[in-house]
Amino acid sequence: MLTDTRPVPRRAVPARPARPSWLPVVVLALLTGLLGVAAVLAPVDADEPVLTWPRAGEAPTSTVVPLAPYRPLELRAQIPCATLRAVDGEVLRTLPADVDATLGSGLVVASAGGTVTIDSSGQRLVTEPLAAGCAAYTVEADGAGTRVLRDGTLVAERPGLLTPQVAQLETGAQGRPEAAGLAVEIHTDARYQSVPSPLKTALLIGHGLALVALLVVAWRAWPGRGPGLRLPRPGVPDVLVLAVSAVWAVIGPVNVDDAWYSLMARGAAASGYVGNHVYQFNVTENPFVLAQYAMQAWGGIGGWSLLWLRVLPLVYGLVTYLLLRVLLATALGRVGRGRPGRRAAWALAAAHLVWFLPYGMTLRPEPLIVVLTAGVLVLVELARRRRSVGALVAATALAALAMTVSPTALVAVVPLLLALTWLGRWWRGAARGTRVAAVLAAVAATSVVVPVGFADASLGDVLESVAVHRWYYRQYAWYDEYVHYAALLAPADTGSWGKRLPVLLTIAVLVLGLLSVGRRRGTRGPTGRLLAVATVLTGLALVSLVFTPTKWVNHFGAVAAPATVLLTAALLRSPVPRRPGAAVLAFATATAVVAAAVSFAGPNLWRPYADWGQSFGNHADLSTPYLLSLLLPQVGPIALRNPLLWLAVAALAWIVVRRVRTPLGLTPDRAVLAVAVAGGLALLLAVFTLAPVRQAPGASVAGMNLATLRGAGCGFAGAVSVLDGDRLGAAADGAELGGDMVAGRPPDRDPIPAAPDVATWHDDVPGGSGTGTLSTPWYPVPPGDPSDTVVVSAAGDLREPQDVTVEFRSGAGMSAVAFGPEGRPEGWVDLLVRLGDLDPAAERPTQVRVVANDTLAGDDTWLAVTAPRLATARGVPELTGGAPVFADQVSAVFWPCVDQIEIRHGLAEAPAYRLRAGDGLEDEIEENATFPDNGGTLAQIDRTARFVELPSTLDPAAGAETLAWGHVDRVVYDHPPGAYDVTVTETRRAGWTRLPSLVGEDYTGRVFIG
Repeated sequence: MLTDTRPVPRRAVPARPARPSWLPVVVLALLTGLLGVAAVLAPVDADEPVLTWPRAGEAPTSTVVPLAPYRPLELRAQIPCATLRAVDGEVLRTLPADVDATLGSGLVVASAGGTVTIDSSGQRLVTEPLAAGCAAYTVEADGAGTRVLRDGTLVAERPGLLTPQVAQLETGAQGRPEAAGLAVEIHTDARYQSVPSPLKTALLIGHGLALVALLVVAWRAWPGRGPGLRLPRPGVPDVLVLAVSAVWAVIGPVNVDDAWYSLMARGAAASGYVGNHVYQFNVTENPFVLAQYAMQAWGGIGGWSLLWLRVLPLVYGLVTYLLLRVLLATALGRVGRGRPGRRAAWALAAAHLVWFLPYGMTLRPEPLIVVLTAGVLVLVELARRRRSVGALVAATALAALAMTVSPTALVAVVPLLLALTWLGRWWRGAARGTRVAAVLAAVAATSVVVPVGFADASLGDVLESVAVHRWYYRQYAWYDEYVHYAALLAPADTGSWGKRLPVLLTIAVLVLGLLSVGRRRGTRGPTGRLLAVATVLTGLALVSLVFTPTKWVNHFGAVAAPATVLLTAALLRSPVPRRPGAAVLAFATATAVVAAAVSFAGPNLWRPYADWGQSFGNHADLSTPYLLSLLLPQVGPIALRNPLLWLAVAALAWIVVRRVRTPLGLTPDRAVLAVAVAGGLALLLAVFTLAPVRQAPGASVAGMNLATLRGAGCGFAGAVSVLDGDRLGAAADGAELGGDMVAGRPPDRDPIPAAPDVATWHDDVPGGSGTGTLSTPWYPVPPGDPSDTVVVSAAGDLREPQDVTVEFRSGAGMSAVAFGPEGRPEGWVDLLVRLGDLDPAAERPTQVRVVANDTLAGDDTWLAVTAPRLATARGVPELTGGAPVFADQVSAVFWPCVDQIEIRHGLAEAPAYRLRAGDGLEDEIEENATFPDNGGTLAQIDRTARFVELPSTLDPAAGAETLAWGHVDRVVYDHPPGAYDVTVTETRRAGWTRLPSLVGEDYTGRVFIG
């Protein structure tokens, strides 16, 4: 039997309906969004520090307690009646009397004549006779108000009264046996010290996984069709950008905020969150913390030296350039190949460097914003070319991530608007489900802010932080945007020519580019389209800055990505329409000439520290507008601010165009732009290369960075010598006085901070002529080191014809060092003579004295001089000896090896020394950390201590004269700090919970100023 081997037909099975490609996107978008919202609202585990005084097993002793914030969350004070009976005066005080007399914000418990008084936060709570059978009073203060109990019975209550400010715990019962039982318990305000709870951690992990999956699925669901990105070929311009950027990390200028941001990152390692560190009570900077997180991680790897931290902006800058190279190669297409491509690469290199050199090598957030914006630009261009919604969703996520850097990152959102040119057509052709999925995906992509902005901060904490920033820091409205440009054009550090140049050239190109936007001829070809798109983007980017609440010149650096593309396009092709009329050409030329001339009309001023050794003018005297005007750059006799110079460049270009046919499309305005960019880059590199050479052998930014490369990266630590102590022997006889000169301190003049007991003479006597002479006795000089320095302090008018001379005597004879007029200082001026700087051929002097002559008569003229002191030069590491130090918000990057104070557990660590920047910036920065109206973190230390400046020098001496390098202060406290215990427990707090607010006039007396 033959078998039929033919296949048996199967019964048809109905095909399952295809699952819509958008369905997984919808599911993941909803999941991502829900997990993000849940993570924001999830609880956190917050530290709850409790300070108890006195220390366990010890008697109460007065101590400094520098709370930051100034008011605790809770305070409970136990005051035994036996203590009140034993003390006729103040038993407990939390603010110094002079401070509390003005603020009325502390707690004071006192007993006088058998009457007890208790005051808190400016209100009298109790005035009553001290009962014979009384055991103890208890003061309780918290968010609900303040209560006073006597032996458990409520005797006073003030609902809503703020807890008292605490800077100290001072008692008049110290050393008395009756002080036993006196105790204070303080729950300090450490609300921002929190970590995610296990639930929040799980939600954050789930959200992160869902977000990554969403971005992948969205990209695969909507990949689009068409060409992708073009990768450029490496060339000489790329090598040049790499080399110049690397060199700039060593020699480039220091931004005045660099140290501030390093302190935020460094402080986060101790406190567990990114706080302001200097003021606003060290509240969290969330959600704008991405740049500080990156710096915290990088600093934790290699330390806190300037050069090491500059690796971050160096990488940001190089990645930005690489992304823009890809963008340019993609946008120009075939036009970007061959010789035109090489010209485009050179143009991009020049445009990138003219922005990067003044704005990119900083520890501020702007460089990170720029690299993220460049990434958004590339993704948006890819989305446009392929009509890929998936790429656009990724661009949206990257723009949202940029918003966790700083409010100025709104610049990164601007490129998303380019998608509107094609997204409308896609929208009209897409199914309803696809539209819904795309919207949900874009919205869910913005939740990338959650793991950065809310990982270690609750929603309630972030809302309170925003409120604190608005109350304690000047906020500008959008219509105050002119402040940005006024600061840029000011004859000061903010308006230096290098910072003006990229901004003003970009604005000039922007103005001219608007002449071509909307004209078909003006936007023909890849270069024309690139110019038109970059014009619109840069204009919108500059407009986005109006919404920033502060108006610092540094913010201009955030627009560098689109502005670099615009300058590149303008260097390749004039922004004016082809074949312009005479009027248009004249307007374009005038615009470029004005931009170049005004740019170079800014001073060559680069404080802090990078100004040392700079060319043009006297950088050691910035006291008058005229002296500032001498800092303007010039080449030989030619002032670069002179518009005639730039008109000559334009005229030369016009002549070349008329006589020589060139394929480069040279126009007068483009020639001015190109020469200004190239000349600006050359001048920047020249002055910053020459500055450390002129400064040698003294310290410089470049020198300290090179020392870091050699493994000695402690900044100023090896260059600053502090003069401390007095080793002179006793004088054998008395001083010789003439005229009105008398012994003693002049009226209304404080003692010498570093030597309050030193002998002093002055001629400021009532009814006198204000003249006199002085010859102090000879003081024996002991053997020692050549670095030993004689210090003489002087005060008064210190002008002609007044002089102070330090005379020395040795076996070889006498020598003298005379000091001329010094102006009218507010305090004492230290006149220094380093023994090693005297005649090296002579032997060490054995005696020293001071001779002063004041022949300037007048009612308001006088002179005061102290006896000489012989101070020993000590390095800062030796002086501080590992003690806690506060290096301020301008100089901290040059003190990476000191033990920087921590601000945690609601307390500012009490520094033994303060290191302050100089460079003529003292008046602007000295009180930042101690100003209570701004929530200065060291305000309570300032109220309970004196900052005593020690004379200091920068060794070796600089080759060029500079302003004072800075200051070293010893901190002398009213009471020993730290005589208390601190224990830390944890409490779980819901994400939406807000603790008692730090905002309001009652908290510090600060009035809202907008």
